[in-house]
Amino acid sequence: MAVPLSRELAFTKPTVHKAVYITTGPSGWSETFKREEADAELTAWLKPVAVADVVKMYLTAQSLRETKNGKREPEEWTTIVGFLARTTSRHHWEVPHVVAIAFWGKTLMAALGADESVN
Repeated sequence: MAVPLSRELAFTKPTVHKAVYITTGPSGWSETFKREEADAELTAWLKPVAVADVVKMYLTAQSLRETKNGKREPEEWTTIVGFLARTTSRHHWEVPHVVAIAFWGKTLMAALGADESVN
């Protein structure tokens, strides 16, 4: 399993491709994560809850978030990690970065209504 989140670790919103998630890491360089491996870690980390159920819960929670001046705050690394930590009753430092990236990618695809095998 991946190394737990460090205090300084943060990634940008991932770009989802058929085989990889691409994001910018703490170094400022693009980082690539194989989807198959990242998704497997996410599934194992969320067990016994299904990933699809947690994604639906996240999208529902996001739709209910309060807005400022009619605009919803953008999703950030802390939004994703905080949700996963609260949902699983863990500290946010315990959320592996690979798990958070895979989850964020899945929420992006679900919000678009896209088939995960395409892109």
